[in-house]
Amino acid sequence: MLQPLLPEDEAARLQALVDLKLLDTAPEERFERITRLATRLFDVPMAMVGLVDAERLWFKSRIGVTDQEIPRVATFCGHTILQDDVFVVEDTAADPRFADNPVITGPLQLGFYAGLPLAAPCGSRVGTLCVLDHRPRSFSDADRLLLRDLAALVTSEFASDALQRALRQQRDSETWLRTLLNHLPETVLMLDESANVLSVNPAAERMFGAPAGELVGRNLQWLLVEAVPDLVRCLPEGEVCTREGTGRRADGATFPLEISTSVMHLGGHRRYAAIARDNAARLEETRRLRAAGEQRSRFFKMAAHELRTPLASIIGFSELLLKRDFDAATARELLDIVHRQAGHLSALVTQVLELARLESGGPAVLQIGPQRIETILGEALNTVEPLGQNGRIALTLEPDLPPVAADPHKLGAALAHVLNNSLVYSAPGTPVTVRAWRGPDAAVGTVLLRIGDSGIGMSEEQQAAMFEAFYRAKPDARPESTGLGLAIFRETIKLHNARVDVVSTLGRGTDITLTLPAAAALPHA
Repeated sequence: MLQPLLPEDEAARLQALVDLKLLDTAPEERFERITRLATRLFDVPMAMVGLVDAERLWFKSRIGVTDQEIPRVATFCGHTILQDDVFVVEDTAADPRFADNPVITGPLQLGFYAGLPLAAPCGSRVGTLCVLDHRPRSFSDADRLLLRDLAALVTSEFASDALQRALRQQRDSETWLRTLLNHLPETVLMLDESANVLSVNPAAERMFGAPAGELVGRNLQWLLVEAVPDLVRCLPEGEVCTREGTGRRADGATFPLEISTSVMHLGGHRRYAAIARDNAARLEETRRLRAAGEQRSRFFKMAAHELRTPLASIIGFSELLLKRDFDAATARELLDIVHRQAGHLSALVTQVLELARLESGGPAVLQIGPQRIETILGEALNTVEPLGQNGRIALTLEPDLPPVAADPHKLGAALAHVLNNSLVYSAPGTPVTVRAWRGPDAAVGTVLLRIGDSGIGMSEEQQAAMFEAFYRAKPDARPESTGLGLAIFRETIKLHNARVDVVSTLGRGTDITLTLPAAAALPHA
């Protein structure tokens, strides 16, 4: 028995067969109709549409044959797919190539075979349309033409399947692309060669304040305040042109805009995809970062100046002590100055580092949790206690205050700076009041804390500058002050999502009120 050879494109042919998605599928009337027609037209008992798989011939449609598949090596169809035209064996028993083939000697008793290869849309021969008889017979040129016509009906079905799959894939791709564009936060406009808008996504409608129907057909220049002539030009594919300008909404409002265009070819036409971004947030962030950088630069310059002052005193007076002999009282006085300046330098370095940690670390430097206001005030009073003036502080706390969301150590230390200022800048013996009460809006949940004194007070100009680093309302009044206490206080309050309000009058004192967010209630002790 002559076994069929493998086609040269066997791997591609098998892939094309898989791509048809017909193997091992249920019978379909469109193919059954063709095999029924073949049996009537050729007056044969058997006809089939067979698909030649790697190891088998599987029948998509069959008449007169019981088996659904047979081994490929024993098939005539394996030889047929090697041909360019109709393959005919008029008397199988008399043909030495096939005389011992089991389809001839077995139950099928095949005496005649005529088949034509069936090509997939890619051109690979994936199967056959064949007609068979139990007895030998002749096959004329007219018969060959008729078989070609019937085979063309089969391959048309193959092509129709491929076309339907391609259309489905295109629809799916278009649906996916449209869904993607509809959900993109960035504005996308499709433009023609003259920069006329062909389509937009919902983000473009929102950005320019107009529905798609009002934007499509407009020239891109209608959406811009100034002319940007090179946005649509002969860009090479893959190159992106990005420009900044001013966008114009449908109501005439303007906004900073960044727009990028790239070229593509669709349906033989040159098209441009334009992606537009509202630049206001980025410009504001740039401005903020620049301002923060300038502020940081000023801070470091001022810090360097502040650090040099006590350091110069320490070096100068210690050098005097080393180079000259002083009486005990004078030496003691000089050592006292060195000690005070060293203490001031230490406090200054500590507070510079603390402020830097708060500004750079953000909320991560805090350990916020539900805290009782008494605990936080206790931290503050412990810090102020070495001043020996705690007796001047009068506490008034509303009973059953809810806990607040706070880091007790950081917030307590920040409050200590305010208490310290109130004690120092008010007359000795006068009280400093600390009052805490529940916020007026129970649904929001806040606790208000006010620290007040009847000291020297501040002008409006002083109040505007009081939280700046190294600011001193009266530089000559407190030479030991670092000027950083209220800056640390402000940064700490900001990280607690709290609000601070200041009311101050020159000569009459200052009230500083904090609005702290309440936390979930703590269990009773």
